[in-house]
Amino acid sequence: MMDMFDSFLTDAVQSDFFAGGLALGAFGIAVAALRVAAIAFYQLIMRRVWVSLTLDNRSVAYRHFCIWMEHNNVLSKSRHVRMTDGRWASGTKGYAPAPGHHWFLTHGRICCLERQINDRSKVGASHNQRPMETLHVTVLFGHVSTLLGWIETGRQIAMSKDRVGPGRHILKGDYWDNAGDIPRRSMDTVVVDDGRVQRVLDDMRWFYSASDWYAERGVPWRLGYLFHGPPGTGKSSLIRALASELSLDIANLDVGKATLSDDDLREAMMCTPQRSLIAIEDVDAVFTQRSVGEKRSGISFSGLLNAIDGVAAQEGRALIMTTNHKDRLDPALIRPGRADVHTELGLVNSATAKLLFDRFFPNEALLATQFQTRLGSQKTSPAEIQGWLLANSSDPSRAALATGLLSKFNGVAAE
Repeated sequence: MMDMFDSFLTDAVQSDFFAGGLALGAFGIAVAALRVAAIAFYQLIMRRVWVSLTLDNRSVAYRHFCIWMEHNNVLSKSRHVRMTDGRWASGTKGYAPAPGHHWFLTHGRICCLERQINDRSKVGASHNQRPMETLHVTVLFGHVSTLLGWIETGRQIAMSKDRVGPGRHILKGDYWDNAGDIPRRSMDTVVVDDGRVQRVLDDMRWFYSASDWYAERGVPWRLGYLFHGPPGTGKSSLIRALASELSLDIANLDVGKATLSDDDLREAMMCTPQRSLIAIEDVDAVFTQRSVGEKRSGISFSGLLNAIDGVAAQEGRALIMTTNHKDRLDPALIRPGRADVHTELGLVNSATAKLLFDRFFPNEALLATQFQTRLGSQKTSPAEIQGWLLANSSDPSRAALATGLLSKFNGVAAE
């Protein structure tokens, strides 16, 4: 057998056809090896001379980058655009670069923008869904800090030109969706009988500038608030006013969603948008006592506690919980470290109610005094007072009688 194989191999080697095939095969292998080496070398060089950044329209940074591009007209010479149903990103025009590659030169740097649109994947709230879009930006001989600087510039432009108030972010699955801005609210629109609202503002302003203070003492940079009181006393209004005054966004977290898991909550708390405060409103509607809370939501009570102050909990963002019934909450949820500052927003007296009347009718001092006298020692929620004044905004004399307020609380019709 071996003799036959040796004879076959000898004849094959002496064959010009076999030798040519062998040489051709060796040449093909060499070319393939060179091709692989060339690709690897090219990729190495490209990674050295190009920096890249990928954004998608689930991130607020996407909008800021789009605003920066439009402000600097970097794609003004683009010959391929796509019309949009609305604006490409809030604060931009009604058209955008078409999907594909777009080259541009800015600040002496050669850049390439690749835009991809996935119509099968949707982002945004159910009433305002839009296709998933991805931007891949590369810069020749650039730096990551350059790209981040462009995004920061876009953020500042957005704040100075088209921002009407705090940005509102809603958790959608595994990402925070920018639901747009909400109107600014002044701190003096939150009425209380004393200076507690101002103390909360001063406290929170210090917190957002105190990262070094916390680091020097080796403690987590966290601060939790509990706003409690009857309905209509201004808990949600205070959240909006604080965000407006401190130029913060509001990250609304609905811990009662059945689809929200402990892992989702932990990830959400870790990636909350920068310069924001986290708001969990009406937490008593979801978690009361521990034994009940474990079953009333997609998340567990222990999952909520760990998300607030666990090892991987968020830092640098204040957490605000609100409740109408503080007495129903488990003490573990509102202890120091989770809710460090408890602020009650209660019913207001007639002197404070008079301030609201003055705001609605600034030139009716006598009627404002009458309004205060009519209320007497009665305490009323700011929402009830505001509702009555709005209903009688064209008739200050009737508003001063406070008829609706007195009959509501005394159970009899006032004169």
